[in-house]
Amino acid sequence: MEILLAYKAHSGGERDPHTSLLPIGLGYINAFLRKEGYRSKVANFSRSAWREIADFIADRPPAILGVSQFTHNRFDSLRLARLTKKINPSCFVVFGGPHATHRFREILSQNDSVDAVVIGEGEETFCELVRCLAQNRSNGLDSVRGIAFRNAGSILMTPPRMPLDDLDALPFPAAYFDDAIGVDVRRQMEFIVTSRGCPASCRFCSSPRFWGRSLRFRSPRSIVDEIKFIRDRYGLIYISIRDDTFTADRNRVLDFCRLLLQEKVYILWNCQSRVNAVDQEVLFWMKRAGCECVQFGIESGSMKVLRTLGKNITREQIRKAAEYTRRAGLHLSLYLVTGVPGETDEDVGETLSLLESIKASDGQISPLVYYPGTSLCEEGMNSGSIGRDLFESDTRDALYVRSDAFVRNSTKFLLKRVESVAEKTSFTQADFRAQKNELGYCHATNVMAGEMYESEGKWLKAETEYREIIVREPNNPWGWLMIGELHDRRGDAANARQAFKALASLVPAHAPAFSYMGELCRLEGDYTAAREFYRQAISLDPFDIAAREGMERIGE
Repeated sequence: MEILLAYKAHSGGERDPHTSLLPIGLGYINAFLRKEGYRSKVANFSRSAWREIADFIADRPPAILGVSQFTHNRFDSLRLARLTKKINPSCFVVFGGPHATHRFREILSQNDSVDAVVIGEGEETFCELVRCLAQNRSNGLDSVRGIAFRNAGSILMTPPRMPLDDLDALPFPAAYFDDAIGVDVRRQMEFIVTSRGCPASCRFCSSPRFWGRSLRFRSPRSIVDEIKFIRDRYGLIYISIRDDTFTADRNRVLDFCRLLLQEKVYILWNCQSRVNAVDQEVLFWMKRAGCECVQFGIESGSMKVLRTLGKNITREQIRKAAEYTRRAGLHLSLYLVTGVPGETDEDVGETLSLLESIKASDGQISPLVYYPGTSLCEEGMNSGSIGRDLFESDTRDALYVRSDAFVRNSTKFLLKRVESVAEKTSFTQADFRAQKNELGYCHATNVMAGEMYESEGKWLKAETEYREIIVREPNNPWGWLMIGELHDRRGDAANARQAFKALASLVPAHAPAFSYMGELCRLEGDYTAAREFYRQAISLDPFDIAAREGMERIGE
């Protein structure tokens, strides 16, 4: 029984570096099924033309198709279901994901091409559904907890499934991407999740209703093991932790950081958090363990707007978190929202003022959007301000709460202020000196300081920072990577090659190390050696653009 787990981003998001990625949830379901012995694979069709998708399904028709549906790709998901049913009418099509979970009645009642919807967390539910179908018990779907399907002309929702107790028991998605279709695996594996749920209840977010109110965590041991697996299998040494609130369990974060240090994992990483879920000690340990950036959803500097959004944070908490983050030497990244009902120029002015004081490194500004499963959306439908068929009748990818001139102007002003603040508040030599005095040595500080010196053309100072990593931690790939790139930019091919060779010996699956060495050989006219290095890089990473371009330059 062939099972295909697929995703297709909306047309506007197919080139977006994040929207075009395969949802992490599909990776977990695929790993769970494979561990149970089923023949499943994942496919990211985001950058595939519909004709290509049709040919793929016709050549390898799945018995079961699982589709991950978000609000932005709701129509593309339905088109994928219709296309699959047209080619293979016997295929059983299952939807899952946040949009499908909260709009299952509308999806099933209006789309014959969708046979069932998984509600919420999908691993055990999807696996039990597959087991039921494998036993030809399609008339026994009511025994599968946590799904919705059509039954005798009506929509039946089975009793909910209890959330998974032990997240450590889930297999790593990265272990089962060997036959993935259309997936840039190294780009994909940069993103991991280590918990489910969020301690907040923001009115514009559907996470609480999707995962449930309880917070569940993976252990530090499990997280570090996954990171080491990704490093060793795919050569990645930068990881992005995509939990809603990574620091929700303070002790877990401290144990995770200590474990990274004890086992000399030597990565750089970033995470997301809330301003009321961090303190100075936690951020210090995160920096020592390689964290270089924390992203906070502060949304606004206006208390009126924050109350409207249900954020349950204060301006003082925002300032404190920003102060702690800067003192730890971490980049401060912000998520901001505008276009909130009742938001005025005065409210935007308060946000602009706050941005000046907290010294953010960067930020993203988004107009407020309706999503199913949020209290904001539910209240709008109950009041009649938006139609109950909003997500079916309105074909826009994003359904903005407001789309007036105010929103366009506030978005522009906020973005401009974020950019101007970032230019003025970059870390200085004095900042890095203070960080080293307070935190002691940590490779993240040296990498960031070296990059600062390079931006100023101070090559020797940059080299000093990188060389300290190599001296203190000879097995830390970041020292070799950074000094290799520095030598390469300065035209010192011999030292660059030596550094990249050391990098490749430490992380043999690190494709860029071989791309760098191939490029150095090409520039020196040694096409035979260049060809071998390029081929090695491509064998490790078929999406390695530098290696492929290098092969083209030498006529391959």
